[in-house]
Amino acid sequence: MRRVFAAAPGSNAVFSALCCLAAIACSFFVTSTVRAEQELIVSAGKGLGDALIQQKSISAAEMVGVNYSYLFSEFRGGIGYWQWWAQGSYSHMRLDYRGKKQRQNIFELKPVLRWYPDKDPHGIFGEVGVGAAYLTNKSFGDIQLTTKPNFALHFAGGYRLRSGYTLSLRYSHFSNAYTNTPNPGFDFASLNGHFHF
Repeated sequence: MRRVFAAAPGSNAVFSALCCLAAIACSFFVTSTVRAEQELIVSAGKGLGDALIQQKSISAAEMVGVNYSYLFSEFRGGIGYWQWWAQGSYSHMRLDYRGKKQRQNIFELKPVLRWYPDKDPHGIFGEVGVGAAYLTNKSFGDIQLTTKPNFALHFAGGYRLRSGYTLSLRYSHFSNAYTNTPNPGFDFASLNGHFHF
């Protein structure tokens, strides 16, 4: 299934269409007053294998990261509560590969759409973020990227307490979206603690 997804013609068009539909849907909501809210997110995780989009495994890699998010818009409408965040991220990965220590630094900038099924921003939530990333090394483990600048995509689910503390689990993917070939992809999963201020 992974290889069908990676090779399917027009998959970029489908992905773009989904992003456009999400943006259009949000435009129909009534904007509420935005609270001055920011998040510092601390992350720890692992590289992934080839079960999803990535074509080769970096499952032995470890990652740590920090993210800064700024809430710039909120919506109450349709089903649940919606928030738009601007997010900047830094992730550091390390891997022992064939007797050598490898490092990968990833810088990201992207808008993030977060959805709460409740009418208030508490409890469980899901989110998606799409933006740009820069990876400092093309070679990491068995993966040989063709470009250092890449598109960044993440999906996450989590839970926010009424105190504001939040815990989430995130899947992150980086690729050149077939602007160059080959396009092996680069994935990791992380557990994240969100600190609001």
